[in-house]
Amino acid sequence: MSAPIHPAPQPGVQTDRGERPKRPDAISIATELWVVVILGQIVALIGQYPALRDSWDRQVRSLPEDTPREEVDLLTSSGTLITVLALLGLALTAVSVMLVLLTRNGHNWARVIIAAVGVFLAVNLVFTLFGDVSPQWVMIPMVLSGVAAIGSSVLLLRRESEQYCRAMAEHRRRPRFPPGPPPGGPFPGPGSGYGPGNAPNWPYGVGQQSPPGAQGPDRTRPNEGNESRGES
Repeated sequence: MSAPIHPAPQPGVQTDRGERPKRPDAISIATELWVVVILGQIVALIGQYPALRDSWDRQVRSLPEDTPREEVDLLTSSGTLITVLALLGLALTAVSVMLVLLTRNGHNWARVIIAAVGVFLAVNLVFTLFGDVSPQWVMIPMVLSGVAAIGSSVLLLRRESEQYCRAMAEHRRRPRFPPGPPPGGPFPGPGSGYGPGNAPNWPYGVGQQSPPGAQGPDRTRPNEGNESRGES
């Protein structure tokens, strides 16, 4: 008679022993693709600086004529635009990295947001292909970023990705440590609070029987009666 064969746990499915669910390949690949997405968007943003500079200058020239000269000089400064773009890029990068890490850890809401952003970038890429992008080489990182984004969204919307997030949510709701023994349990041990003057209250029965050979204050020795009769 052969021993029963237990099926191996599927990725993203929590075992009965409460172990951390195994991250499926769909989640791992999807989050790694977002590295390509982030790098592609950063390179495209840097490459579009001349076009962004022209658009910025047009907005500054459309300001009212009574605008103070100091404000106009500040807005037309190259450092102002570079600072704004740098802060914008850092903020978007930080938010994207945070969402990617949360997705890898099985947070379902982060998975949905990352998938939605990937679809948005893919749709934006389609409109950009029919538009005028300057310089032309910027299209290369944008296409790579858009393709990686749509691929990541497809993987994140797979069934095993959703099962992994659900299993991780169940895993986080479980206690980190097993519950200890109940207060006043029958097994005193280190840290139980029992000391020289604080003995446990054993129930009447076997727990109160003296060990063999023990002598109590109110117990007579077995031969004490015989010795008394011999002396008399």
